[in-house]
Amino acid sequence: MFERNLILKYLPVKDSFLYTCPNLKFLKTGACVKVIINEDHVVYFSIGDTSVELDDNCIGLNSLFARTLNLDNNILVRVSEVPSFPSVSSLTVFPVNRNEYEVMEMLADNIQDTLLSQIRVVYTGQKIVIWIGNNINVTVCVGNVNPVSPGAIDFLTEVHIEEYFHKPLEDNTVTAGSNQIADKSDLKLFSNFIKASNSTNPFEKYITLPSELLFRVVPLNKVPFSDNSLLSDLPFTIYLFKDETSEDISPCKIFRLSLLTNDVFAKDIYARLMFIENFDLNKDHELYVDEDIVSFFDCPLGARMSLKPVDKYPFVSEIQINANKNYTVDVIETFKRFLAKGTDQDNVFVLNSDIPIDIGDNIVCNLKFFPDEPKFCVIDDHLVRSCKYFLNIENVIKEKKKSKDQSVHILKDISNFKPLIDDTVNDISRLTENVLITGKPGTGKSTLLSEIARNLCQYPNFLFIKEVKCKSIKGKTMDSLHKFFSNIFSELLLHQPSVLILDDLHILCENVHGEEAAPNFIYFSRISEMLYNFLKLVSPLNKITILASSESTDKLNKNIYTSRGNHLFKNIYSIEELTKANRISAIQFLFKDFTLDNDACNDLAIKTEGFVIQDLVDFSNKTLFEIYKHEPEDTTTTFIKSEYLETALKNTTVMSLQNVQLHSPGDKNFSSIGGLHEIKEVLLENLLWPGQYPNIFANAPLRLQSGLLLYGPPGTGKTLIAAAAAKQCGLRLISVKGPELLSKYIGASEQAVRDIFQKAQSARPCILFFDEFDSLAPRRGHDNTGVTDRVVNQLLTQLDGVESLTGVCVLAATSRPDLLDSALLRPGRLDKQLLCPLPNEEDRYEILKVLSKNLNLSDDVSLEDISIKTQNYSGADLQSLLYSAHMLTIDYSFENDKVVTQDTKINQAQLVESLRKTKPSLSNQERLKYERIYTKFQSGSTIDDLKRGSKATLA
Repeated sequence: MFERNLILKYLPVKDSFLYTCPNLKFLKTGACVKVIINEDHVVYFSIGDTSVELDDNCIGLNSLFARTLNLDNNILVRVSEVPSFPSVSSLTVFPVNRNEYEVMEMLADNIQDTLLSQIRVVYTGQKIVIWIGNNINVTVCVGNVNPVSPGAIDFLTEVHIEEYFHKPLEDNTVTAGSNQIADKSDLKLFSNFIKASNSTNPFEKYITLPSELLFRVVPLNKVPFSDNSLLSDLPFTIYLFKDETSEDISPCKIFRLSLLTNDVFAKDIYARLMFIENFDLNKDHELYVDEDIVSFFDCPLGARMSLKPVDKYPFVSEIQINANKNYTVDVIETFKRFLAKGTDQDNVFVLNSDIPIDIGDNIVCNLKFFPDEPKFCVIDDHLVRSCKYFLNIENVIKEKKKSKDQSVHILKDISNFKPLIDDTVNDISRLTENVLITGKPGTGKSTLLSEIARNLCQYPNFLFIKEVKCKSIKGKTMDSLHKFFSNIFSELLLHQPSVLILDDLHILCENVHGEEAAPNFIYFSRISEMLYNFLKLVSPLNKITILASSESTDKLNKNIYTSRGNHLFKNIYSIEELTKANRISAIQFLFKDFTLDNDACNDLAIKTEGFVIQDLVDFSNKTLFEIYKHEPEDTTTTFIKSEYLETALKNTTVMSLQNVQLHSPGDKNFSSIGGLHEIKEVLLENLLWPGQYPNIFANAPLRLQSGLLLYGPPGTGKTLIAAAAAKQCGLRLISVKGPELLSKYIGASEQAVRDIFQKAQSARPCILFFDEFDSLAPRRGHDNTGVTDRVVNQLLTQLDGVESLTGVCVLAATSRPDLLDSALLRPGRLDKQLLCPLPNEEDRYEILKVLSKNLNLSDDVSLEDISIKTQNYSGADLQSLLYSAHMLTIDYSFENDKVVTQDTKINQAQLVESLRKTKPSLSNQERLKYERIYTKFQSGSTIDDLKRGSKATLA
């Protein structure tokens, strides 16, 4: 524990918290400290959460509050950290004079609303200062503090204001080791909420219970005992650590156990107490109970039970054994052997009436005791010899429920999950500051939360888990949610230490963009604010932690999470996308019952790039469906045919692509395009090779090129080859026509750019193709509206920003590269520029051959001759030439009254006639203009000469 001499300084704050200097930041917000002045004056404080400027080895306090406590400025005090005080159920305050009372009487509601934000630790006889607004404060004296003084006030504390008069204060201070008081502090409900709704406090009866021992329940089967000989085989046995009990409690004593619930101790049971020694488990106030008791109460981990010693045992002369009819063995003799074995083992033990027990030989029965039908019976040697037994076979005993295995199958060896599980389960200190897990849909957030919860409720943590699926309560009214979470936190308080799991928190606390007066904005803001108040005010004062999941922090309401300042979650983990090694591990796990060699796994891992865990699960299910559909009779097969895998892969819809509109690359590949051989080779190197040789590219020391610019005159096949590249390399295609992203609204164009890159990340591996790029990203400084300037800035951020474009290749096409902003063409962006020139004679011949594959040509057709005569024709011009020749053929057939069929052929004369009627789409003047532009562009200049005085923006 921390203990040090420090200097007290006055601070201009308006609360009663103690503030620490930066070198004492390990004292967390809400920690309790004891301050000793002159070795005889002791006061208690809790640490504030607002950072203030203090010199090293100094602490700070409000000057008015300090003077009220007779603490001077710059005095040396002894400060030590103490364990957290139990919660205060109610306290009484009264003003120091009549005037103060009149102020408090008028502003009682304001005091109750602000008290919790100004002070935490209270004790009998303490004077505190309460600030009401900026200019009003009152000084009050603390009277009775229930149930213990000192204590910590919380959301459940009731504050009673009494009229000023002098009276002796009742000393409610108890010893630090009082088990009764320490656990009663967990029973308080949210008194201010209950009072506001004019309802009664259902836990008020527990606050005034007589002196009974209260313990937290842990099922015995959750504890991995190394030596089971320490445990008894008899039912109705409870266990405590020896140092957890009072000296007047002796082992083997009979106690009445009562479960604390909303009902008035509706059930109770009698059990024998035994001590556990030499077991490495440091847990305070925990009671370990056997399976029969847990089954009887049907209580969760962490439930509170009261123990009351039983001094008088009932007289029993007859025992009725109620059993099923279908037992063939002698039930009475089996029961006698059961009693004899129990008395030989432990001398004395206890049995309860009307509770099923297993007496051996797989016989389950319950008992009744006579003559007075008491609830329990203490078994010893004398009772075994003198008691009479008779069997009743009319009542049917229900078999005891077997607890379901709640274990979750999860791929713990996957690198995305293992660190998260290890950090949260093995390092409990992280949980005290709350944990938020983010990730895209289908990445396994819910499964991960379930796995963490399963580990936390087991040895050695034994935390109570309460899970809330936010999807199931979305759309409920504010009042319904308020009541729902009031009950949730009451349960968490009762069973603490506890963990609240909020799955898909972003659905309940959505970050709504738009006008603040919009109904959705108001609804989600109110819910988020309510939940924040619950979490922030209750959790730090109790052993309650929050474990939540969300798609991203950006989708959480600002009341729950802000990028700056204090927020609920100090530990934020993000589930990254699966690597190839992760996908191989997942595929091997999902197909562990089948034979799948390493090559097949490697091939599937390449084809499933961009898949999340849920996608792989869907893929495995569809594969099993294909197997059983085609081989229904062979249920023992372990071999998977490749066609089943291919069909399942084709039928699997990736979750990240469900809302992404992809463009079909068509049925053309590189063999369907004539010419452009150098362009095809470069595209293969940049698009196909990274997928074929991932290990080589993954180990490359430099960042790989992910942006290419295609430029050339109109009609040279820039758009066509981008679609063909997607088909050739097996990539998805997202095509963007330049102007379609522009909008007249401020910020809309930049958001459209961000959205399209986000879609590309979801669809990877893919090609993001920008057609007519010069209309989207012209030179900055030449746009009066500034829209394109902001779009260029956003493009620069996306192309080489912090976020990697792994798996996304950016292709841009333009006929005017000189109009592009020069910053886009610098290394790391669109740094590889490829010219798509007008085809030469050889390329024209190849283009004509490709385009005429589906045409019926006559034997006299000479495409070589046509290619010679079509100088300066583009690919689009050649296609137009063939189309015109085909139309001439149809016209000729109609003129000669011939039927047009598929056998109608195009002859050389018609091609020549078509050539006579067509001409290049680019005039000589336009062609020379493009040649000058491209020559200048290739020489290193990316823009035309700027007029003197015009602006240029560089990046």
